[in-house]
Amino acid sequence: MKRILLYGLAILWAIVAQATAYMPTSVPNPKAQGQEFYVANPDAIIPDSDEVWLNHCASVLYAQTHVEMCVVALSSIGDTDAFDFAYELYQRWGIGREGQNTGVLILFVMDSHDIRITTGVGMEGILPDARCSQIIHDDMIPAFRRGDFGGGLCLGALRIYEICTHGEAPEELLNTRSVTNRGQYAEEEEDDEWVIVAAVLIIVFIVLVLFYFDKKGGGSSKGRSSGGGTPTIFTSGSDFGGGFSGGGGSFSGGSWGGGSTMGGGAGGKW
Repeated sequence: MKRILLYGLAILWAIVAQATAYMPTSVPNPKAQGQEFYVANPDAIIPDSDEVWLNHCASVLYAQTHVEMCVVALSSIGDTDAFDFAYELYQRWGIGREGQNTGVLILFVMDSHDIRITTGVGMEGILPDARCSQIIHDDMIPAFRRGDFGGGLCLGALRIYEICTHGEAPEELLNTRSVTNRGQYAEEEEDDEWVIVAAVLIIVFIVLVLFYFDKKGGGSSKGRSSGGGTPTIFTSGSDFGGGFSGGGGSFSGGSWGGGSTMGGGAGGKW
């Protein structure tokens, strides 16, 4: 049953990724929603409950350590290398405190199976490249291979939290469905599998129909934007263009701290 579900999800994301790809300039900045938001999840790859948990984890981490942790989950970045994409996105937003460069960016890309952790210069003593690689391969990739994308990101974020605070995370972060207590929900998840499979197949069918009529009508997603906060989507292969804006910019809701990176961190594929 789980294998059928994973196949359905793979088909769905393959269709979405074939049609669209993000650039660093088109990823929606979570700070536009408010200072307490740290997660960019425009394609709903991360379940709502896990997104709430990640925002809370990042908020608590910043309150205790002034480390800004950002999580970005995207369906596709086209042919762009994940390192280059994460580096430019980090610089454009200015993640981490200015002058201290205490920022961490976690980038997840569905169609290319990329996961990358990018760190600011001020984090390299706490999160050296080897430690970032260990987090990716030991805590995150096993969950991704089970199709648990939100859970894998939560586990990685939790490990970063523990390292940055030199100890265990508080009970409010551990006592969640998305990370350590997932086992107690196994029975109810088993009961819901048929419902999930049916929902995935219906979504795949709807996307196929919409994609067919869009192509038939000669439409293109290049440069198109829609209301309600939906990001501008570009076809794959577009170059970045322009220089870095730096400093995180100014938004109606909040802003990042103005930090920068030299490209430290690690990456992997699941």
